[in-house]
Amino acid sequence: MIENFGNIFYLILFIINIFFLGYCGFRIVFAPKGMLSEYELEDTAILPLRIIGTFVVPFVIVGIYLLFRADGVEGAWIYFILGFLISLGQLLYDILQRMKIVDSDYKIKQSTLDTIISIAFVLINAILIYGLADKIYL
Repeated sequence: MIENFGNIFYLILFIINIFFLGYCGFRIVFAPKGMLSEYELEDTAILPLRIIGTFVVPFVIVGIYLLFRADGVEGAWIYFILGFLISLGQLLYDILQRMKIVDSDYKIKQSTLDTIISIAFVLINAILIYGLADKIYL
């Protein structure tokens, strides 16, 4: 498994990435009430929240598959690029919303922790893309 990632550092980053995506996906799909109360949303937001979860959970499943497949992450550039772009999009939206450039008319609960998590996901994905470039771009 380590040989598929070149060294243990990239393997650990990949596992951390999958773990936190899995945690978020689990909360969205199986325990949405907690997220509704955390972000002060009404019960009617469960459907859109679960729809978002339907995108997160398959991403986690593919990540677990890549972790255990014989070829590892070989040729899986789209998985890493997609993860990076999603994380970057979330971070940009967060920053633009904090600056009141977008959605300034809406009451949105912002958390510094959410911004830190977005930054962490962008950095983890960028490091993985750079470090695994010789394996993922085949």
